[in-house]
Amino acid sequence: MTLMHHETAEDTVRGETGHELLRFLEEIPELDQLKIELIDGKIVMQASAAPLHNFIVTKLATQLDEKGWVVLAEQALISDISSFEPKADLTVTTFEKISDNRNPLPADRVDLVVEVVSTDKDSDYIKKRMWYAMSEIPLYLLVDPNDGTMELCSDPDPHKLRYRTSDPFTFGDPVELPDPFGFSLDTTQFKLYPPKPRR
Repeated sequence: MTLMHHETAEDTVRGETGHELLRFLEEIPELDQLKIELIDGKIVMQASAAPLHNFIVTKLATQLDEKGWVVLAEQALISDISSFEPKADLTVTTFEKISDNRNPLPADRVDLVVEVVSTDKDSDYIKKRMWYAMSEIPLYLLVDPNDGTMELCSDPDPHKLRYRTSDPFTFGDPVELPDPFGFSLDTTQFKLYPPKPRR
């Protein structure tokens, strides 16, 4: 299977079978360059992200690391909602919570997840946001270089499948992270994606 950097492949699976299939696919050397996730009962395989996406991810990771947080790129996450096993662009936690090297990492050990939108807006804006809230991850930062907007979602309500609070920002704004962080993220260097070339 050949995937361009902006394309995904999806196959619907059910229950624990999805996690088993994910483990199988992760063992195939030819798929090493793909990000493979279980999203709403579907296996999603995506080729490497574009440079500006990775630039933003790196800028955020560096700031969080400098403040003493453990920052994991594309870490597999699990919770009781078995039809999902996302790999957030960044998972932020503490060393104590990962010291047993559990993989996939339980969502209740996560303080913040970050997603930088690439091509599949539906996944980041709807499906992953819902799962992160249902799994009671305290903070979800969504960064969209398509239009230069960001949202910091907090106070998860697992029963209503959503976050109770969503604070909007634009590129250049400081993003104030509440406790247990207590500092702002600098977004002044974030860049918009360039217009897609006409075919």
